[in-house]
Amino acid sequence: MKRFIILFLITVFVSACNRGGQQYDAAPETPDTGDLTMGAGLQKFFSLRREAILDTIGDGLLVLRSDYGFNGGRHGYRAASNFWYLTGYGQPGTIMSLSGGDSRPYALYTRERSVRDIIYSGNLPDPRELIGTWAPDTLLDYREADKIIAKAARAGRHIYLDFRDRVFRDHVLELLGAGGNAGALLRDINPALSEMRVDKDEYEVMMLQKAIDITGKGFETVLAECAPGMYEFEIEALLEYEWRRNGSPMPAFGSIVGSGENTVTLHYSANNRMMEEGDLLLMDVGAEYGYYAADITRTIPVSGRFTEEQRDIYDLVLRAQKAAIGEMKPGAPITAAHRIATNTIIDGLHALGLVTDPDCQWQRKFYTIYHICHFLGLDVHDTGNQGIPQSMIGSYLTADTAVGRPLQAGMVLTVEPGIYLRANGLDQLELLYGREAGEGEIADFIGKVRPVYERYSNIGVRIEDDVLITATGNTVLSASIPKEPNEIERLMK
Repeated sequence: MKRFIILFLITVFVSACNRGGQQYDAAPETPDTGDLTMGAGLQKFFSLRREAILDTIGDGLLVLRSDYGFNGGRHGYRAASNFWYLTGYGQPGTIMSLSGGDSRPYALYTRERSVRDIIYSGNLPDPRELIGTWAPDTLLDYREADKIIAKAARAGRHIYLDFRDRVFRDHVLELLGAGGNAGALLRDINPALSEMRVDKDEYEVMMLQKAIDITGKGFETVLAECAPGMYEFEIEALLEYEWRRNGSPMPAFGSIVGSGENTVTLHYSANNRMMEEGDLLLMDVGAEYGYYAADITRTIPVSGRFTEEQRDIYDLVLRAQKAAIGEMKPGAPITAAHRIATNTIIDGLHALGLVTDPDCQWQRKFYTIYHICHFLGLDVHDTGNQGIPQSMIGSYLTADTAVGRPLQAGMVLTVEPGIYLRANGLDQLELLYGREAGEGEIADFIGKVRPVYERYSNIGVRIEDDVLITATGNTVLSASIPKEPNEIERLMK
């Protein structure tokens, strides 16, 4: 009898650990991260980038720190993106320089760690390993950087910094002194590097694809596990656990995991609500791999099936997204995808009875909150000028007046239309658009729309994919992550 009770308890325990039919291995397979190993093949990409930026600085001196832009929090240490882009070296407490006109232009400056530093934080690669793996022409002590900068200034050479690193910029200004033309020697390298980073090379596309594929593995787990009664943070934990066990060191940004009324908050971050029967769950998340960010959004029904109203909105957003992706090709303006998605959504909302006049600008603004595309790369909102004049920022979301820069092969962008029907949205209209609407116009709109709006209240849907512009069109890098509603429902059974 005792043996029977023990076997019964073991069975119950195993069943509890196998929730939703997916069993987690005690010792998961080691992920294949060999593509991160810095060797001659990988080093060539960083070398080509340094050669390109040397053409920009002429006989000037470029100096970058590894330790700016990092704010800790939920992430592990991460070297500054521009520093990484030129070096591939991710250790803290490092400076790099490129000296235009020198036969050996590339130098790394590192600190020798004390015994206490080593005890707390571990050791750095020894000089032989650093030179052999990351291939600087010269390896110097960190303190030598100031001498190199001062020498370049005395020679009247331009000194290029990333002006976003304000601490280092102030340090260099203090080093050069307030008098004379010291400040005039400084130049901002960020605009040139930002433009270089828009065009993704072969290695960058490979890293982005890996980050996206890892993100998709998290979604697969959520589709199998999601159920009423779970908390949003449980979904967040499932996602990030799958990413870690597949080789991602950290999320590319703070995960947005919102259910029910939280789906209509664009940058919701608490992730602490218990999900209920009939809720939608919106997940805007992305794994990081090799310093490159995925950015994917999927919206799913917590109970496994969309309600009629949820399906209405979901189908409309999906239709808008597919239309937008169809516009993403070389030569097309960067705003073309946004424009067709917005028109599709407004026309669809008009058909549902949520818009009374598709040409009314304030009605369009009510449902159009943000531009649906942004660059993706080392940063989730990656560098690059979209070519939209500042004077048009306020109006281009809903009008057809802005064009922006043309798309070109090598760009990677997100495409993320959404509809967010806040429960109190209609009550905010007068405050938001009272000055734009004619007398009585908003009250008339609310009277006609409210009965329909209440049916769809607190439904928020966003669908986001990552798209590579190619020579002939585009490739949806996240195409394997399910988004068709019938497939989502099938996978959640």
